[in-house]
Amino acid sequence: MYDSWPAFILRVIVGIGFFVHGYAKLSKGPEGFTKLLHQVGVPAPELMAWLAIIAEVLGGIALIIGAFVSIVTVPLIITMLTAWLTIHYRFGYSSIKTIGLDADGPKFGPPGYEINLLYIAALIMLMATGAGKFSIDSMIARRKKI
Repeated sequence: MYDSWPAFILRVIVGIGFFVHGYAKLSKGPEGFTKLLHQVGVPAPELMAWLAIIAEVLGGIALIIGAFVSIVTVPLIITMLTAWLTIHYRFGYSSIKTIGLDADGPKFGPPGYEINLLYIAALIMLMATGAGKFSIDSMIARRKKI
């Protein structure tokens, strides 16, 4: 469980993804994300924006270092389900929609829910398999055996 390379690789890649998305929301100012949540009808959009940002930033870091993986996957799955059902669902499945091409390259439309499902599947796998190699969870497990 704690010496798995695939779990390690998946955990780090998914953790970086969540951290980058959460940090982007934070660094651009949570007001824009709050406005988006308000527009799609999410209740208490300011609170929910901050909860999502905190979940993505701290959850991403926890995944990267492999700390409490089975616990941090839960709020991250909730975040992905919320994004899927409130924002991405109406744009269909595909996360990449080429809508045009100009001198600068392809232009893309709004993303569908494909990425949400991929993240949810990855998080469920991590919940089931554990954190893998080089994780805080493996260090804790080794100490408990001693």
